[in-house]
Amino acid sequence: MRRPASLPRAVMTEIQAVFARRGFKAGDRLPPERELAKQLSVGRSSLREAIQGLQTMGFVERRHGVGTFFVAEPGNWSIAPLKVRHRSPFTLFEELIEVRLLLEVRLAALAAERATEQDLETIRAAAKSRAQAAYREYTERGFDFHLAVAAAAKHAVLLEMLKAVCSIYGDTWSSLDNGARDLVETFRARQQGGHTRILRAISARDPEAAADAMRKHLQLLKKDFSSILAPLKTAH
Repeated sequence: MRRPASLPRAVMTEIQAVFARRGFKAGDRLPPERELAKQLSVGRSSLREAIQGLQTMGFVERRHGVGTFFVAEPGNWSIAPLKVRHRSPFTLFEELIEVRLLLEVRLAALAAERATEQDLETIRAAAKSRAQAAYREYTERGFDFHLAVAAAAKHAVLLEMLKAVCSIYGDTWSSLDNGARDLVETFRARQQGGHTRILRAISARDPEAAADAMRKHLQLLKKDFSSILAPLKTAH
């Protein structure tokens, strides 16, 4: 299994895929931790983080002294990787940005209403980290910023939906970004300006401005990446 920047998130995706293929059902137990880590070729700490994430999302549950069990069939999980893998990565990437627009405009408005001072510090730190990110860290640090905004919104369901979308989004972009470095670098400063405007509106406790800043940022992202993807489509 390839190792992107966020290994636990990749392990979550792999667990969904593996057990969907094997036909596991709700109530079935996952293999023991040592065995599962060996099957997925990952360390046990990364596996534990992944299982914790799946537990938070309500897909598995741990029973002390017994094991970890599927709560819902993998084929019915909210955004199952197998259900979208057959799609063109170009089409999927564009659709994922549209889903982000649906989720994140509302999350930004809620963050402006509900963010604590600690939330604001976390968002500021994420924005700074993203601004300083190297090329291969760029997407991951961007996710950190957007997920920090989502966490500040204090809406657990929308946050988990966004996490699932970001997981597929990151995997899809990783399959497309070879050779895209020069194009990506061209748009970095403009996209960072969008983060600055979002942070400013949330800090000002202005839900309408925060929603508008997020909407414009993601619309620009969609436009920018249409330009990035165009030559890649030709190459494919």
